[in-house]
Amino acid sequence: MKYILELRNFNAQQATDPMEFWHNRRSTYTKLAPVAEDTLTAPASQAFVERIFSVCGMLTAGRRNRTEKSLETRVFLKINRDFV
Repeated sequence: MKYILELRNFNAQQATDPMEFWHNRRSTYTKLAPVAEDTLTAPASQAFVERIFSVCGMLTAGRRNRTEKSLETRVFLKINRDFV
């Protein structure tokens, strides 16, 4: 209820960055602020998730059935090969 009352009195010109808005209220809304920040930082598309599923399909298609590393490790290494 406190959040709704604050929104009614909130001037939209005061804050332009939603992340800053929630960061400033993290101590007030200890449970709501992390959820809002996670929602705001979610990717705009699901292309990354689709890419991961594609890589998982390639790595489990029977061509690599003798590897000893877990699928999670192999996917991580494949996706981050430029950084590793």
